[in-house]
Amino acid sequence: MDFESILYADIHTEVLSAPPAFFQDLQLEYLLGIIERDAKGYNIRPHFYTFPGSEKMIRYRQEIFQDLSDRKLYDDLEDFCLQMQRSRDSYSLSLQCEEEIQRASYYLEAASIYWKSILFLSESLNSAKLASEGMRSLQNFLNKEITEKRNEGFEQGIRRACEFFSQIRFRLNIEEDRITIAEETIEPDNYLENLAKVTGKDVIQTDMVITGIFPNRLEPSCLEMTLVNLLWKSNPGIFHEIKSFYHNYPEFYAKPILRFEEEIPVYLSFLKFREKTENLGFALRLPQLSSRNEFQGSGLYDLALVWKNANRDYRVVSNEFSYPEHSSFFVVTGPNQGGKTTFARSMGQAVYFSMMGMYANAEELTIPFFRDIATHFEVEEQLQSNSGKLKEEINRLAPMMKGTITNQFVILNELFTTATTHDALIMGKEVMKHFLGKECYGIYVTHIQELAEETEQIISLAAQIREEEEQRRTYRILPMKAKGYGYSESLVKEFELRYEDIKRRLSR
Repeated sequence: MDFESILYADIHTEVLSAPPAFFQDLQLEYLLGIIERDAKGYNIRPHFYTFPGSEKMIRYRQEIFQDLSDRKLYDDLEDFCLQMQRSRDSYSLSLQCEEEIQRASYYLEAASIYWKSILFLSESLNSAKLASEGMRSLQNFLNKEITEKRNEGFEQGIRRACEFFSQIRFRLNIEEDRITIAEETIEPDNYLENLAKVTGKDVIQTDMVITGIFPNRLEPSCLEMTLVNLLWKSNPGIFHEIKSFYHNYPEFYAKPILRFEEEIPVYLSFLKFREKTENLGFALRLPQLSSRNEFQGSGLYDLALVWKNANRDYRVVSNEFSYPEHSSFFVVTGPNQGGKTTFARSMGQAVYFSMMGMYANAEELTIPFFRDIATHFEVEEQLQSNSGKLKEEINRLAPMMKGTITNQFVILNELFTTATTHDALIMGKEVMKHFLGKECYGIYVTHIQELAEETEQIISLAAQIREEEEQRRTYRILPMKAKGYGYSESLVKEFELRYEDIKRRLSR
């Protein structure tokens, strides 16, 4: 296929500008804030807001991530982005300049850096052992683009204009009341050596790209413009070549290369995030996509919890799970503060990163394709609202249930807590029935034990405690029938909230 995008292949995907509704519930906004620290100034957020949308695209991205495990290729791509930023900076300056020679100078600088950048990238790709369709497609496009540019005389035009630059030599004689500019007609044999003496720095002979003739990046001084005018009169050929290049190659950036530069930081920043996460002792692994609706995993953990407690004496517990090979709901019950919500959030994160074609927060993960994620987490009642909490919950739930998308992963966390147990039970069953009818997998965290009555599509899980210490939570979530009580007594004892405890404190 012809190369168009390293993130979306040849599929024309509408990139979202705002986060999906589930982002806040799963604390993905927090994680994205960490990931983008290594984005080197690129705006990667919209690409993290947008699902690739198909199994084909998930595999497309996974293959690219595997290619980028080559550290040299990874480093080369970082260098490529850095040089492209320099090129675009110079190009931007050329658009802002009113003076013709200055505009053409920046334009030539931008083209020179760009040309060396794509040559460097092509050489890097040609020397790497590429397996992914995306990287091999980019490699073929680059080789064709370089050949076409050479046939158009682009490389020769840059070289000729830069050679004229190298001929510029002048001397400034600074006296008390005047500055005299004299052109050097003889190039000194030890030019670099003399330059090193003047600057006090070592100057190494390298194949450097042009860096321009204007020290001031936008507004040349009177002295600089006087110098340019004198050189123009004595050597008009120098500036003729610069201006000719500007007019002969009005558009030199290839749009697919610019798009690649914008998109590849998504991979690079996430790989850096993965490296840092694994340094904290937690694995991120590429999930296996299942064509038979297998959905199971081990070593699953809450990625946000890991990062919030990084470098602290805090143990994050991992879990495992296994769904039947058909649409089903986990109903999770157990003691308060037993890890139920954390488990639900960790599953949502795993589904999200898997559907993004990225490494997921589990040691092992096999997962079917999901079209979307829908979440409803308990939130504080809005005091300024005229409606109660139950109505607010229903208002948030309604768009999720009216949607036409099937095959979603759904997370419901503590729904209908202000309703009576009887009403909450009826509504909870109807909500799960609705999503199961749309071929959704899901997880329902609840304090209502009756919702966990097992059927072919309902699987009961329970948060665990230590048998010998009722107040000690293990944060393990295991397949188990609901036990019928919530261990609230242990929390009352632990925090001294019994009647006699409160009475004692008030009487002091």
